[in-house]
Formats: sequence, structure tokens, C-alpha cells
Amino acid sequence: MAQLSLYLEETEMDTLRKDAKREGVSLSRYAARLIRENAGKSRWPAGYWENVYGALSDSSFALTNEGLDSSLDDSANWFK
Repeated sequence: MAQLSLYLEETEMDTLRKDAKREGVSLSRYAARLIRENAGKSRWPAGYWENVYGALSDSSFALTNEGLDSSLDDSANWFK
């Protein structure tokens, strides 16, 4: 079985211990359940990105290459 080490402030650790005790389960079982229940969930409100991304409608805003340093075009080649 895999192990996980966490470094928490004492107040957060106390909260986890109390919540696990309230549910009548071990701290490990409680933490595992929290991880399973929250896996893949977004913390952003529903529709947030759909309403924000690309929402700028100011016609005076335009993307141009003016003032950009063209020598930076290949700056990410070391990732390849």
C-alpha cells in the first residue's frame, strides 16, 4: 500500500483528526475518502471559464507583435 506524508500546520491537522474521529474512521481512511471524492473536481464555479475566457469585447484591445523580441521565438526549444 502506498504512503503519503503531509506537512500541515497544527490547526489543519487538528481539524482532520476531529473530522475523522467524528466519522468514526482512521485518519488515513478519512484522508483517502476526501481525495477520492475530490479527484478531478474543479474549484471554479460552474461556467466560470466559459464566461471569462475570450469575454473581452473592448475593440480597442488588439494583440500585435509590436515590441516583442523575436529572438525569444525559439526560447522553448529545449523542451523538445
